[in-house]
Amino acid sequence: MKIIFKATVITLLLTLVTLYASSEHKHETLQKWISNTAVKEIAIQEVKRLALAKKIPNSWKSMPVSKIGKVHYGDTNDWVVGFDNQKIKDSTKQTLYIFVSIHGKIMGANYTGN
Repeated sequence: MKIIFKATVITLLLTLVTLYASSEHKHETLQKWISNTAVKEIAIQEVKRLALAKKIPNSWKSMPVSKIGKVHYGDTNDWVVGFDNQKIKDSTKQTLYIFVSIHGKIMGANYTGN
């Protein structure tokens, strides 16, 4: 009888510890998500970096954010930040999209938004 009681108590304690650790992990993950304002600033800095690296024309550096939203790719909900630049003659390259993870990491950039 003592063995059954001890086994039950140990099982209960292990279950509670596991549940507590799981809830702490979920709370920590939610805390690491960034705000809309932070996403804008990260995207603006990325545009400046791309222009300084001569990957995009310098005229992009002064362009404000024209659109921002979350998109679902696979199993993630990343941010997409758009910049419009009418100074670009090629109409297919007048909108630049910067992709930012929900944790603030730059995921990429392109002119298609995909």
